[in-house]
Amino acid sequence: MGVEMTMAGSEFVALGRTQLKEAGMRITGPRIQILEALAATNRPLNAYALHAQIKAAGGAVDVVSVYRTLSVLSELGLVHFIPSADGFLPCTGVCEHDNQTEHLVCDDCGSVTEISIPACTTKDLEEQLQESGFQAREVRIEVLGTCNKCQAKTG
Repeated sequence: MGVEMTMAGSEFVALGRTQLKEAGMRITGPRIQILEALAATNRPLNAYALHAQIKAAGGAVDVVSVYRTLSVLSELGLVHFIPSADGFLPCTGVCEHDNQTEHLVCDDCGSVTEISIPACTTKDLEEQLQESGFQAREVRIEVLGTCNKCQAKTG
């Protein structure tokens, strides 16, 4: 498959291989193709978009395998689902897999930047949750707007 990846992309694929192996899962060709396709993008992709990207690059994987692999990668903390974009994006590691991430989603180009939620925000939120008696499984914040590259274009 001819997918171009950055160094960070190749690191994501290597991390994916390691995490899958540590979880006792097989390292299959389709799983590697999905990791590579995810690593080559800065936009969230759904299962059908991933399938199309892999197919366009000469790979072969069925859509059901894409869905199953995305589920596994999500459980392992390797990808995040971005609801506003209806797609999955590789975890950049800034959240340190503590399930507290903030995603900056560009309305213009669709790029997503992952940042960690500041400790003061997390502390305030935990206090609010405790007061309300609500137990959170994870915290996700999406900020919709325009990235710096798109702002520079419209300058």
